[in-house]
Amino acid sequence: MKNPPVILLNMAVDIINNRENEVIISQYVQRVSDSGAVPMLIPSIEKEENIETLLDIADGVVLIGGRDYDPADFGEPPHPEAGRDRLRPHFDISFGKAVLKRQIPVLGICAGCQLLNIVSGGKLIQHLDNADEHRNGVFHRAEILHDGFFAQALGKSQGAEIRVNSFHHQAVSPSALGVGVKVVAEAFDGSIEAIEFEGERMVLGVQFHPERMDDIGPGFFSLLKAEAEKYKSR
Repeated sequence: MKNPPVILLNMAVDIINNRENEVIISQYVQRVSDSGAVPMLIPSIEKEENIETLLDIADGVVLIGGRDYDPADFGEPPHPEAGRDRLRPHFDISFGKAVLKRQIPVLGICAGCQLLNIVSGGKLIQHLDNADEHRNGVFHRAEILHDGFFAQALGKSQGAEIRVNSFHHQAVSPSALGVGVKVVAEAFDGSIEAIEFEGERMVLGVQFHPERMDDIGPGFFSLLKAEAEKYKSR
């Protein structure tokens, strides 16, 4: 029997009982498992050789959401509303760059979508003018701009509209996209809802949280699993 693909998931670092703890919301893990892939959680180490060893056994990657990344990571001073309390953010930067270099299938979620743009040389809008319309899980309209992995995960095509949840106040900057980044979906206000990278591999970032959506969410993890199987059999 063929072994299922292994999907790596990065973790956040939080202070619990006055100590640093590696944490992850279980919905990410459950969605990967439900897709038929094997989830593997990786801690926020920063040794390059450890990252490379982990990627040697990876067939796919999920970059999870979380707190804001330091604007210094994309060469800007902080906006007053930009959070700077993310612990060990440089692991994610190193990990994201290594993942892109390997061309491993990737699904970046919320801050994970933003991370993909940062590590490819792009920047973020540090605080949306209408941030309150994107916070606290509010649902809003989004439109598919191009066919590709995003549309495939939804079983829809260019021009289709969907409803997505929203838990963010930052977004990928349309005027400072990373190398190879293409905008494939926009929110109701023109802010970026999804990005993809040019090429045959699935490198997809979504600004919403599909792991929290029972209707359209599973399609993204099923597609990642299918792409990971292709990568595994290369």
